[in-house]
Amino acid sequence: MLLIALYTLSVSAVERVSLDALQADWSAYTNHVVQVTTPLVVCGSFYDSLVLAPQRLFCPEERAVGLADGDSTAYYAWAAANRAASIVVHCRNSYYKVRCGDIVKVFQARVTSERHLLTGQPIATKHMPCDRLKGPKKGELRIVGANIENYFADLGGYATKRTTPEQQALKTDKLVKALRAMKADIIACCEMQVGDKAPTMLIKALNKSGKKYAYVAMPLQNMDRIGGCFIYNTERVRVYAQPLSAYQDTTSHYYGRMFAVGFEEIASGEKLIIGVNHLKSKRAGRGNYDTHLKRMDNTDSLLAMLPKAVEVFGDEDVLLLGDYNCYTQEGPIQKIVRAGYADMLPLGGENDYSYVFKGEAGYLDRCFANPTMATQIVRVRPWHVNADWYYQHGAYKMKDKTMHRYADHEPIIVDINLR
Repeated sequence: MLLIALYTLSVSAVERVSLDALQADWSAYTNHVVQVTTPLVVCGSFYDSLVLAPQRLFCPEERAVGLADGDSTAYYAWAAANRAASIVVHCRNSYYKVRCGDIVKVFQARVTSERHLLTGQPIATKHMPCDRLKGPKKGELRIVGANIENYFADLGGYATKRTTPEQQALKTDKLVKALRAMKADIIACCEMQVGDKAPTMLIKALNKSGKKYAYVAMPLQNMDRIGGCFIYNTERVRVYAQPLSAYQDTTSHYYGRMFAVGFEEIASGEKLIIGVNHLKSKRAGRGNYDTHLKRMDNTDSLLAMLPKAVEVFGDEDVLLLGDYNCYTQEGPIQKIVRAGYADMLPLGGENDYSYVFKGEAGYLDRCFANPTMATQIVRVRPWHVNADWYYQHGAYKMKDKTMHRYADHEPIIVDINLR
């Protein structure tokens, strides 16, 4: 009732104002009800608020050197620019129906503080069309890097404490729909429970389509450990070299999260090495210098393993996929590039993204290739099926049965022509 009372004023009290005019002098409009006339984009949605800006906001570390890597001047400049460009509107939208990227043409709200507005009514948003994904062309092999967000067969561990069997079944259904839509020959998965239970559960559901999928993962058994896994179409490719881990210590938390596998395209006999890598995650709100050092250590281990993989597997083509938990300008990403592995994501557009956090977009999911592999990549792009959707799609409270928000990261789609 309080929100409605605050909002209910006479029509004559409403002032029409552009975003520029509002931002130029917030104090002049405080406690006024305004009609914002500037078209805005939804950059983020939360329990009771929307983050709006004239265009999508990008994480400062996507554009500037990160805080943990040295000079932070550019970082703070980007952060300040994002803050200056955006406003937060507290409103009564059904948030699971709002997507990042939606357009807001006009709305009314009370100005309550600097860059915060309040309305007791929903804000009308216009959905942008869902991202459509075309299949690979004839003769191309499709490889996908996908963080599938805590896919566990055993419930009750640290990653699935609040997950019910019904939610687990819905997660599998959404994931299977998405994986089938990708039309991938090989899927490099992050955040799959190590061991055989979770991959077997997913493969069983996938194979109901009539295709023959199999998996290869590090041979570990631990219900509370997140690992990596490759899912592949046995009619299109075969595994010719078993996994080689970046970590020799099998007790390491990263032993099953960073490894490479050798694949052969059945039709052509051409081979390639694919690495799936899941670097240390960031710690939201608690500083990242210690986790940054761990990601740098992960990167060192990865780069030390790759020459050995080339020697052992007998092929020079190396493709690296996975969730690196680093934006483009951060140290681990730049170190991989300096080591000779090209960042292929600009092929899909520098102003694209695979993840959205607190209203800011960027690439956490990567695609790198060494020189011989890079020449065989035809196209690479993220598929926007997850990150723009409100996170409660991932909690399955809405019982949404579409493929959308099967995870929190976008998959990276890579089409190659091996030769």
